[in-house]
Order: sequence, then structure tokens, then C-alpha cells
Amino acid sequence: IRSLEDSSKIFALKVFTNSNGEGNFNFSRVPWGNRLIVISGSNVKNDTIKITVDKGIIDLKEIGISPSEQSSEIPLITLNANNDNSDEDEEGGMFIAAQDPFLFNSWNFSQTYRFKARGFQGRETQINGIPLVDIERGFDTWGQLGGLNDVLHSRHSTSGLQPSEYAYGGVSGTTYIDAAAADQRKGTTVSYAAGNRTYRNRIMLTHNSGLMKNGWAYSLSASRRWGQEGYIKGTFYDGYSFYGSVSKQINRGTFNLTALAAPTKRGRSTYITDEVRDLTDNQYNPYWGYQNGKVRNSAVSDVFQPMVIANYVYRPSERIRWNTALAYDFGKSKRSSLDGYNAASPYGDFYRNLPSYYLSNRPPFSGVADLLRAEIKAHPEMLQIQWDQLYNENYGNTETIHNVNGIAGNDFTGKRSLYVLGNSVDDLKKLSFNTNIECYKNEHLTLYGGLMFISQSSENYKELSDLMGGDYFVNFNQFASQHTPTNPQITQNNLNNPNQLIKKGDKYAYDYKEYIKDGSAFGQATFVNNKVDLFAAAELGYTTFYREGLMKNGLFPDNSYGKSPAQNFMTYKIKGGLTYKLNLRNYFFLNAEFRQEAPLVANTYITVRTRDYTVDNPSTYNVKTIEGGYVMKSPVFNARITGYVSEITNYTTILRFFNDDPEILSFVNFVLQGVNERSIGTELTGTYKFSSKLSVTGVVALGQRFYTNNPTATIYQDNDPTLTTKSHTVYIRNYYSGQDRNQSQGPQ
Repeated sequence: IRSLEDSSKIFALKVFTNSNGEGNFNFSRVPWGNRLIVISGSNVKNDTIKITVDKGIIDLKEIGISPSEQSSEIPLITLNANNDNSDEDEEGGMFIAAQDPFLFNSWNFSQTYRFKARGFQGRETQINGIPLVDIERGFDTWGQLGGLNDVLHSRHSTSGLQPSEYAYGGVSGTTYIDAAAADQRKGTTVSYAAGNRTYRNRIMLTHNSGLMKNGWAYSLSASRRWGQEGYIKGTFYDGYSFYGSVSKQINRGTFNLTALAAPTKRGRSTYITDEVRDLTDNQYNPYWGYQNGKVRNSAVSDVFQPMVIANYVYRPSERIRWNTALAYDFGKSKRSSLDGYNAASPYGDFYRNLPSYYLSNRPPFSGVADLLRAEIKAHPEMLQIQWDQLYNENYGNTETIHNVNGIAGNDFTGKRSLYVLGNSVDDLKKLSFNTNIECYKNEHLTLYGGLMFISQSSENYKELSDLMGGDYFVNFNQFASQHTPTNPQITQNNLNNPNQLIKKGDKYAYDYKEYIKDGSAFGQATFVNNKVDLFAAAELGYTTFYREGLMKNGLFPDNSYGKSPAQNFMTYKIKGGLTYKLNLRNYFFLNAEFRQEAPLVANTYITVRTRDYTVDNPSTYNVKTIEGGYVMKSPVFNARITGYVSEITNYTTILRFFNDDPEILSFVNFVLQGVNERSIGTELTGTYKFSSKLSVTGVVALGQRFYTNNPTATIYQDNDPTLTTKSHTVYIRNYYSGQDRNQSQGPQ
């Protein structure tokens, strides 16, 4: 800000604050003179208030703040040094955690089009100081938050490598959600929304007490989202969300206890091929069919994993903020699917049920393919699940199983189910601890630091949910028996209980536990002056995990049951950047980072469901990123353009699929090691304000991610332990990559 005495001088001042639940806020350590209070961000209508600090205490009275049409979030309020020159009425630095239009719109795109900024899932999200992440698979667990928009709207976000006040940060930035009762706006709200994508209806009810005179605050919120069918045929949605929080001011701090739960059931859909789309339409979903004239989806997701968070925000002085949080997550996530034994695939889009299968013969059966194509066109319901037919096959299949549970002479006769419906269950237990401190040294220097520890265990198993008219199912591996029919041992999914009859609620196929511990410590410093902003940050981490098998698999009796050796990895990250401020409206910035990441569980074990085999020499992988850009801020036009390049080296990934090679014809684990990739692109966002009520925002993201080397591939068959694996070079250099580096395909 130009001083009154000499317009060539700039006086640097940057102070931030948030209001409490009743809207009250205050600033401290403000030098006397002319100042500006700046309220800005895509979530509010921008405003600037001029004040003069000429005495010890100044009462600003009431200040009206209006949310923008995009969001109803509580804004960040900043205080800048300024004189009466209205031309210089914008923020004085880049380290402002206001909502970014690019972040807001890229989140919308991610929900609708699976868009991932810069091709990464590496955005770090916290709620009241607790990382919202599944460390087994490496992605944020947004499903735990459900439809609690009313109480989760207060967010602080950073983009890319920019520094965060709460964490070291992810490759794509950070988001901090403040869900404490004391920070919710006082009042009661009821809302209803209608849509046509995943659900049709949403209703929310929220009541916030605000911070009361006795230092207490409480907040309650509940919502329901539901619909008999979404945009895709055969899908449904039924989700509830519950939130409760209490806060109490204690001495110089505030204690918060918050609980979240979002029990949700939904019918899923899947990808389809061009052939199937041409035979049906864009809304085709192979997971459903009619049973007794009613739609039934075979692939239902049923998730209930509540979270309880206790955190204490301690402010021993106006210069220090210290937040310590402890959380516990628990509950089950279930995904249903059809299983069978010695039975044809029940899914209409199975390759043997399509015309192309008959064209793949030598010579091709063109006439059969044409007849089948015409039949499907006339009766598209042929490609849906025939539930009534599956039940009838179970009704008519009476068999005797000998030596049940491995007991000689223990025989059982009954209707043996050829088809059953089972749930893949993830039973989660997670304890999280995080402590983070911010120390404001002076108007130029702020220091940050933190410690984080997560201990996560999960039991993963298959659970039978519907015998579909039969009396029992047998815990056999039909794919193993196809490879070696003369060896009865390998057919057993559990040698500890051979010939086991499975009833509703029993575990079958696989049962194992994963134990993962992840810890880290980070430090950060930000420096701000009139022309240059600087920051530097570093993090040291440690990850360890192991597998415990609870079934002794007949294919891998020596490597499936009991505890495996632990996998241990040390990691580190370092980043830094600078911003050059040409003036209070134009900034140029350059940031860079190098990080090591530990591999995920699913990219370390060949097939974690059945054995403890790991890839050769599991190791960390590296990510190098550089980004630079330009930011313009003015009363009517704001814009940001960013260019970035990321190099990923020494990555390991496992692709799991059915290999229809005539020499294999089996489910395989396709292990790629030493993978190198490059992600490069540009992000552009601009907002033009026509008036106080009308503005236009545009967002553009152009990028590509491709392989930069020819890695080594090793193929492991799921159901043939005698196969000797061989390594091959895969020539994929300069081919586009479609995988997310921070998210595995999950265990198979």
C-alpha cells in the first residue's frame, strides 16, 4: 500500500480472520493509519471497506456480507494496509486461502465427468484437522460426509503446490473443512432439491445454536437423498446423513466433538463397450434385470462407516494457533455381485452372449451373428439379468456333498445353488491423530508445523447374502478346478474347513486382514513483503503394512494363511516457491516440488485376497513437479493461468483382468514395474464482474499424461500356482496413460 508520505513506498500488512458462529470477528496488532478490510472469493460477493485506525479499540458495527450464487460459504476476511487511493483495493499477497473458481468448478467436473485436476488424486483433504483418506487405496473418502452441505461449507483451499496453513499438501492442493459447532452460523435451515443424475430428491434440515454466552455451541444436521432410478437404467439411490457437534470455549481454546454418519445404499452401473451401446443405448446397464416383474440390481453398494472427531483449538496468544485432533472411523462397506459354480455368466454383456463372439471364430459364423444381432435389437431385455431363470436353475439342482467340513461320512443332500449373490465386505477400523501449529512471528514471517499418525486395519471378505432359492453353496474355487481337475485340494478356498457349506451370512471365497500404519512430520515457513512472497516446506514420512490371511487357500497353502512379513518405507517431500508482485493486482509465481511416495497395498501384493506374494523388490516412487503462472486481480476482473509439468518415475501398478489369450484364458495380474510418466498441461480461470449481481466465470483445463519409457511387465495367473512367470518389455512409450497414479484399481 502506498503511504501518505511517499507513494513510491509500499507498507506490507496482511492479517486474516474468520467470524465465529454469530458472525463476530476481531483484528489485533493493526498499526494506526488508513486500512482496507477486503472480503473476497468466489463464494461471496466481493466487497471492500475503508477504515481509519486512530485509537486503541475501534467498533466496526455490523458489516453485511452476501454469498454468491455459487456457494454459501463463510468468507475469509483480510485486512490490508491502504490509503484513500481506491485504485489499490485488492489483496496484498498470494497466501490467501480464499475459494478459487478453478477449484470450485473442477470439483463439479470431478463429480459429473470423473475429472481429476492434473490427472492426480493427490489432493489432501482434512476435516477439523483429521485427514479424510483411505490409506489402503490412497483416495479421499468423501462418501463418509454424505449430504451434509449445510455444515461442511466452510472450506479453505489451495491450488497445486501453494502452501497450506494446515498440512504439507498434496500434488493437486489441499482442502480444510471446518465442521465445528462454534463456527456454524446461528439459525435453522430447511432445503429441498431435485435432480436427474444419481438421485431425484434431496432434503436437508439443520439447526445451529451459535456460540452462546456460557461458551457452549451445538449444531445438528440431517439429510436424505433418494430416487428409484437415476439417469442410468436400473440404478437407485437411498442415502441418509447425520451430523452432530458440540463446542465449548475453555480458557484460551475451544474444544469440539463432532460425529458424522452417512448410511447409503445405491444401485451401481458399469462401463459398456461400443458393441453393446450400438445394440442398446447409452443408458444400458448390465447389472439389473426383472424379477417377478420388478427391477432388481445385482450390484448394490451399501456403506455405513461413521466418524467421530475430537479436536482442541488452542490460542495461547494472538500469534499462535494450535489444533490437536483425534478421530475414530469404523463400519462396513459392502458391494454385491453375482457368483456361480459351473454355471454360465448371468450378465447379458458377457462376450459369449454377443454377436462379436461368433465373428471371432475361424471361420466366422456370420449368419449366427446376424441372427443374434437382430434378435437383441428386437428384444433388448435379452441383455439384462434373467433373475427368474437363475432361481429356477437353483431350484432344480439337487446334489449331495460328501465329507462336509472335512469330516468323513458327513454328507449333505439338498438344492445346491449354482448362482448366489454375495457381498465384498470391507470392515474398517481407523484411528487418526493430527496436531498442527501456526506461529505468526511478525508481519513478514509465519511458521507452521505438524505431526500426523494413522493406524488403519480392515478385514476383507466375501459374505453370502442370498442363496437365490437354493439350500446351500459350497466354498469351492471353480476356476482352480478347471485348471487341475484331478487335484481336489486346490479347489478348496479354505483348507482349514474343507467342503464347507455356505449359508446366508457366512464368509466364503476369501478372508484376510490388512494392517497399515502411516506417520509423518512436516514444517513450513512463509515470508511476505511488499514485492516477493516466499515459502518452503518439507515432510518426513514412514509407512508400514502387512497382511494376515484368515483362510488357507488350496492353491497357495503356504502363502495364504497367517501373518506376512511387514513392508516398510521411508519417504520425504520438499517443496518451495516464490511470488513476485508487480503491483497489488498482478502477480507472477513459480513453485517446485520433489516427493517420494510409498506404494499402495494393492500395488504391492500380487493378489492380496488369496496370498502374500509381493512384486519384486517393492519400493517407493518419485514425483517431480514444477508449476508457474500469472494472477490478475481487479475490482471487475480476476484471472489465473498456470502451467505445470509432473514427472512420475519408478512406479509399480497391477492391472487385473480376464486374459482371453488362448494359451491363458484366466484372470491374471499384469504387473508393470519401473513405470515412468509425464503429466503436462495448463489451467486457466477468469471471472468478469458486470455488476454487483451479475458475473461470469470461465474455466479451462488442457493437459495430457503419457508414458515416457517401456517398463517391464510380469504376468501372474490367479488360479495356476505351477506357472513360471516371465518378464517382458512393454512398448508403451509416448502412449497416453488412463490411470490415476494415487488410486489403485483395488484388490482382486
